[in-house]
Amino acid sequence: MSRVRTREWAAIDYYAVLDVAPEAGAAVIDARYRALAKTLHPDRTPDPISIERFKRVNAAYSVLRDASTRSAYDEFRNRLATGRLAAAPSRAPAPGVPRRVDHLAPPRVPKSRAPMPAWLRQSIAGVLVLAGLAAIAWAALGDINAPTAADTPVAVQITLVIVAIKFLVCGVLVAWYPQLRARWHH
Repeated sequence: MSRVRTREWAAIDYYAVLDVAPEAGAAVIDARYRALAKTLHPDRTPDPISIERFKRVNAAYSVLRDASTRSAYDEFRNRLATGRLAAAPSRAPAPGVPRRVDHLAPPRVPKSRAPMPAWLRQSIAGVLVLAGLAAIAWAALGDINAPTAADTPVAVQITLVIVAIKFLVCGVLVAWYPQLRARWHH
């Protein structure tokens, strides 16, 4: 089944396009589609208006021929007609009771998040700080070859120092994250 596009559903009455009653059965819809398709098919008439109408007839038939899509379409049209498409609750819910919105999307359930274990956070911070110190040591003491003729050893050293500073800053932020988060949120 193709994606449902409710924006199209709000703009077009597919029952009117096929000229059938909303209570019409599947056999009536099939017969009406076949009759319209015979007269509007682009092979029979090159008229651009007929071709556009044929496209609308195909869209209507693709929605109304499948029972599940048709029931979703009918429910959407019913909500649109009664003004219940995205209505908020009439009164404020009591504290502790989840808020209910009357629309087609399911309610969002917040996920509970467990904090990262301290040993893991400290290990990650240690690895980042060690990588930063290693990059500084390599920039200061290591044999640096320029990868291309346009690069100089000094440019490579500066790049290594910048990378080292980033590693060190990230390591410190990871190590102090709980204290920083408490300061930011309170």
